[in-house]
Amino acid sequence: MSKRAKILPLALVPVLVLLGLYFKAYEKAAESSTKGPQQPILFSHKIHAGENQIPCEYCHSYVTKSPKPGIPSMQKCMGCHLQVAGRDVDYEYDGKKINIKQEIQKLKDYWDKKTPIAWTKVYYLPDHVHFNHKRHVLRGIECRTCHGDVENMDVVYRVPKLEMGWCIGCHEQNARNEEELTQLKDCLTCHY
Repeated sequence: MSKRAKILPLALVPVLVLLGLYFKAYEKAAESSTKGPQQPILFSHKIHAGENQIPCEYCHSYVTKSPKPGIPSMQKCMGCHLQVAGRDVDYEYDGKKINIKQEIQKLKDYWDKKTPIAWTKVYYLPDHVHFNHKRHVLRGIECRTCHGDVENMDVVYRVPKLEMGWCIGCHEQNARNEEELTQLKDCLTCHY
């Protein structure tokens, strides 16, 4: 084997280590960040779910009927905001001041233009994982178990690091008996 063939793999080791550290740091920052993604309208869950005590299921109305919770339709939002103009006040939102009435006006502008709002997804799971909201909600698992204290968040951000061990721990805590635990720990419960 030539000297060059021996040196090349050794030269690749630091590059691979640096790449691994970069991706691990990026993943950790994304998962532990208390900053949610930038949204087209500065919608506050703290106002809606907290102050106004609107239940999660009112806006995410598919959560008991479908594997996916659904994003509220513009009709759902406008059902309230045709009547509720919002307060014309400055509001502290994620470290900056916003005007609530101006944010509601953005919603009305989308409505008038018949343009859907391009919300940015907060929670992502790998393609090989299938999480069924309906199954969990009907079981009585509260939204806060996975999504955190949303009623105190202006911007929703990922709270727990949704990894297999975390999910299995929840399955172990919530199984009613050994038979159900065996079923909940079966790979095909989440990977199908």
